[in-house]
Amino acid sequence: MAEKNWGNCKGCRYFDSHHPNPGDAEVAQCTEPELREFDLKVSGMSGCNEFEARTGVPSSVQQEPAPSLH
Repeated sequence: MAEKNWGNCKGCRYFDSHHPNPGDAEVAQCTEPELREFDLKVSGMSGCNEFEARTGVPSSVQQEPAPSLH
């Protein structure tokens, strides 16, 4: 089961996109406060456990993480 706050970057408020509905292949800076200093660039399909939903993004954009290969 996924962590409660896991999600794809395209649906996260920290994904610095200027589009209302970012796509999977879009690349933007992650502006999460603890990661901002690293100037981290992520794709819309990237994901992490610091996810906070963007305002107005449908829940269908929030996906379960891919199964681990380990």
